[in-house]
Amino acid sequence: MEPTDLIGLGDHPAMDFVNSIMVQGAVEIDLLSDGASYLRWLELAGLIGKADAGTVEGRFSPAQLDIVAAQARELREWLRPVIATWATDQSAPVPGDTLQRLNLILEADRRYFQLHETETGPPALHEHRRWREARQLLVPPAAAAAGLLAAGDRQLVRHCEGAGCTMWFYDRTKAHRRRWCSMALCGNRAKARNHRQRQAD
Repeated sequence: MEPTDLIGLGDHPAMDFVNSIMVQGAVEIDLLSDGASYLRWLELAGLIGKADAGTVEGRFSPAQLDIVAAQARELREWLRPVIATWATDQSAPVPGDTLQRLNLILEADRRYFQLHETETGPPALHEHRRWREARQLLVPPAAAAAGLLAAGDRQLVRHCEGAGCTMWFYDRTKAHRRRWCSMALCGNRAKARNHRQRQAD
């Protein structure tokens, strides 16, 4: 399995963001290890487009991107317990300081819309961003987290039941009985472990 295969397992961009570092056994995989990795993660996670990634690479230096990647790692580590608390305490409101921190990041956004021609039919409306500061790269995951806290179902946010797994996910299955980040990573291991235990008994 490639590290980028972790993208999408959370079934929500905020979950994918907190899952951008994973520890299984003694192995740690960090998809935001530097600026180039963070930019690649944003694109693969669908939080920015390929054109935006190219614009950002041309506008900001590798050192600037490394700084924003470090800020993204800090945001991720702050968000993990925020989301965990929000998901497990069904009645608690989102604390004001959490809203304030996310709002400070969100206000850096510079979005605008434009119409684009299509081959057939009416024009398509596309969202674009003006990338003026590298810190704007924190907006997409912060917006995903804000969307989760504002409109997500707390009961569907779950921690993988795999032994030692650090992954979180948004359970979009029909019966809402998902237990693992993925069958390949944790589900099959749990089944194999249970099989060995039954054989030993």
